[in-house]
Amino acid sequence: MAAPVVVWRFHDGKAGHDRQTAGLLRALAERLPLAVHALPVTTARVSVWQAWRRRLPAALAELPAPRLLLGAGHACEWPLIAARRARGGRAVYLMKPSFPTRCFDLCFVPRHDGVAAGPHVEPTEGVLNDVAPGPRERAGPALVLVGGPSKHHGWDEAGLLRQVASLVFGSRARNLVITDSRRTPATTATALAGFAREGVRFVSHREVGGDWLRDGLAQAPVAWVTADSVSMLFEALTAGCAVGVLEVPAKRADRISGIAPGLLRAGRVSSLADWLASGELPPPRAPLAEAARCAAIVHARLLDGAA
Repeated sequence: MAAPVVVWRFHDGKAGHDRQTAGLLRALAERLPLAVHALPVTTARVSVWQAWRRRLPAALAELPAPRLLLGAGHACEWPLIAARRARGGRAVYLMKPSFPTRCFDLCFVPRHDGVAAGPHVEPTEGVLNDVAPGPRERAGPALVLVGGPSKHHGWDEAGLLRQVASLVFGSRARNLVITDSRRTPATTATALAGFAREGVRFVSHREVGGDWLRDGLAQAPVAWVTADSVSMLFEALTAGCAVGVLEVPAKRADRISGIAPGLLRAGRVSSLADWLASGELPPPRAPLAEAARCAAIVHARLLDGAA
């Protein structure tokens, strides 16, 4: 059996960034054995002088030399670069970097960030995640996933509640779970809880663990997601759900506010108007499998395709 590939996985403690690297590692582990060392950036601080002299803090210097260095989040960029200079290995970054892309061996950058493909850049459909496709036949409830106001989207509580009411009362056979998120205003969450009745549950994000959404998407035939919740849109598409979008107002036309309309134009997701007209969402396309595709690229380009 081949020796495991030593991976240094830098993380900044942010759940969204952790899920990106977790998704790539899960897919890569299906191809070859890995020995992963999780390194918080708080213990992996490297000064410019240390990097120039190819020296690292003791917490890193004592580890086996990496073949692959991985990180997501701007706090991980400099540790990746410094560690590669000091100990070698191939550095992979999972976002649009603030350093030039040539500082890394490969950057997986969401296509909506507008970075062109090149020797050090591979565009992806959305951000990577650790969701796995669910079974074709699903017995779970449909999910209604509600976000909240952000830098790119405003919030129309009354308009959103009208849309949710259409889902709750517009179907004879109700089997829905509605959930909020950390960005959902308190008044909206309270109103969403008021939809609970036979066949409809409200679950607060405060009451569930980190795997709840991933497990729920694996069993949900349908997921309704507010347009501001970009990560959840791509997670639902990765899980293989039929995905519908609930409208929220955009603050301006930009790369983030344009993601949900772009998915609608591409036929990857459906609108509430489509559902009201037909009574159902179109069958889902093949699930997104970006983590698996990116793992294949890392394996072939950076790890010599070795098993």
